[in-house]
Amino acid sequence: MSEELRVCKNCGNQFSGKYCNQCGEKVYTEHDKSIIHFFEEALHFISHFEGTFFVTLRTILTKPGKLSLDYCNGLRKKYFKPLPFFMLLVILYLIFPFFTGLNMPFKFYLRNDYANKMIAARTGVNGDSLYKAIEHATLDKGFKTESEAFIYSQALSVSVRKNFPKFEQLESTFNRKSEKVSKFLLLILLPLTALVIWILSIRKSHYFFDQLALSTELNSFFILFSYFFVPAIAIISIKLFPATQHLIFRDRPIAILCYSMFGFFSAVAFRRFYNDAWWWSIIKALLTVSAHVFIVNVIYKFILFALTFYLSV
Repeated sequence: MSEELRVCKNCGNQFSGKYCNQCGEKVYTEHDKSIIHFFEEALHFISHFEGTFFVTLRTILTKPGKLSLDYCNGLRKKYFKPLPFFMLLVILYLIFPFFTGLNMPFKFYLRNDYANKMIAARTGVNGDSLYKAIEHATLDKGFKTESEAFIYSQALSVSVRKNFPKFEQLESTFNRKSEKVSKFLLLILLPLTALVIWILSIRKSHYFFDQLALSTELNSFFILFSYFFVPAIAIISIKLFPATQHLIFRDRPIAILCYSMFGFFSAVAFRRFYNDAWWWSIIKALLTVSAHVFIVNVIYKFILFALTFYLSV
């Protein structure tokens, strides 16, 4: 006996069974409309999310490259999809911004000629000269400890900027908008890193899709380690040694640590994903790290400044 034909409410296709064979729309029954089913779906989502998320997280941290390799080979059911996983990390980073990270503060750009000229044209203030004057004034005080010098320079900076209201207003607006823009702009790291990996692995004849999947895994680890693990360690250190706060939050040592781990992770991932020799995996990792530093410090920062500046004026 043939099953009853149904008409899909979504696309108008005639079909039999519980799902439309053309668009996948489900036929809802009385049970599907019950309160019990409503909570059953919520429970299913939570349990499915928890399972796939932690499996994905564990795989990335313990077996670099395996997530991308399995995903490209069609083994996807047990994992969170790479791009949604990356976006989830970005959203968490947006909600819990432990470090400024790639959210470059306004004063960072004042040492760049293109940024300083745009800011000066808008506010009439040469920001680079302003902050250099603050640095010199702090040095002239001859403080015995870096902690005292740091506190004085921060207070002096606030006081001096009040004399230039246009500059202060632009800085305040820029920093506020940059917090959000910088996070979502992280997406550009994926295709740019993938392009670098593709060039380095062109003899392997992989699809660019494969490089994009691996790029997403590498950048996911970069965000995880740099903006979740390192801040957690820093917070614990500050709780134990409060006087070291101004030393712990130094950009250069943190950057060296983060990129060292990123390089190690990349080497292991290349070894597993491409089955490369160790020596070539290490060379590729060093080149990838160098390219990533350039992407972040030149391309990403330029786009971030231009976009945030446009939104701030």
